[in-house]
Amino acid sequence: MTASKSVNYRSSNARIVEPYPLTRTLHVKPKDSGKQLVSFLTDRFSFVSAEEWIRRIEKKWVWFDDGAAEPDSVLKSNQLIYHHTPTVKEPSVPDDVRIVKESDNWLIVFKPAPLPMHQGGRYYKNTLTYILEGEGYTNLSMVHRLDSVTSGLVLFARNKETAGRFQLAFTNLNVEKWYYALVKGSLIEMIKVTAPIRRKKGFIFECGDNLAGAKPAETIIEPVQTDGDISIVKCKLITGRTHQIRLHLREAGLPILNDPIYGPNGDSSGKQLQNRSIFLQSSALKIAEYGISEEIDIPCEWLERIKNRS
Repeated sequence: MTASKSVNYRSSNARIVEPYPLTRTLHVKPKDSGKQLVSFLTDRFSFVSAEEWIRRIEKKWVWFDDGAAEPDSVLKSNQLIYHHTPTVKEPSVPDDVRIVKESDNWLIVFKPAPLPMHQGGRYYKNTLTYILEGEGYTNLSMVHRLDSVTSGLVLFARNKETAGRFQLAFTNLNVEKWYYALVKGSLIEMIKVTAPIRRKKGFIFECGDNLAGAKPAETIIEPVQTDGDISIVKCKLITGRTHQIRLHLREAGLPILNDPIYGPNGDSSGKQLQNRSIFLQSSALKIAEYGISEEIDIPCEWLERIKNRS
């Protein structure tokens, strides 16, 4: 992905990036071979209509590494698709990235929401990795990820050796990590949700038994505070699938109160933008063998919401 330089200017509330031209590169995976170009792009970027993609292709803003593209072009495995946007207008993001703790080998950051971890979709410069690079934190390795709409603690490795060690710690379940969530419903005792997860469409996932291709997933959910109608719960990940906590909370009858996709009034059609912070916070990261132990409190806003309803 290439982008021109532009001026970034900040306010006390939001980070705003000046519009800029950008050419994206997409790689056609074997599973997408045989699809028509418009169908592939609409599935990949569900927030852009098929009609808009046809318009962009006809303007020659979309092409292949081996030649021109047509809306009904059939994709080939390992083909490259280039997509040019003359004027990218990125959505603003919160200007509240904070360094929590750092060493020569790792970095713990508080990520506000909504803020993507890395480039993709409508975001390139308003991403956590790009912002950190601008602050001098280069060559960072992500050892885990948070959804754009999830806030909280994120751990980065500052060299390949440390990244390998952290990945091994995650694989061997030697990382203690939990989240707090504000949900609809009541929880009296700890429960375990084990519904397998798979991609449904685009950026939407689903969980349940007997879903072909679904991957095993396990989440432990514990009660923290409730008023009978809404509750604060603690979620501990045993596995780390995309959207796992959000899906498993819904599966348990405890959907995140303001989740636009998997919440009480969620729209899982793939057309709903995920561009607002939800009540889900990565609140603890602990790896004893490396002396890492960080924890942040439940957001005051959530506690006030519970208090005012009691």
